[in-house]
Amino acid sequence: MKKWNSYFKVALYGAVATLALQVLVTFAVDPYLAAVFSPFYSVWIILVVVGWRKEHPRK
Repeated sequence: MKKWNSYFKVALYGAVATLALQVLVTFAVDPYLAAVFSPFYSVWIILVVVGWRKEHPRK
């Protein structure tokens, strides 16, 4: 099996870390403060798209 693209790894770990931090802050501190982490999901999606374009370039 081919190794995963590093962009995919960073995006997956980042999304998992963001979700974990968001859940932790929601219950430990304040639900409204957890909304600070929501914009990072778009960053992880952009990294997935960049990784996809690196693996599948246009011909």
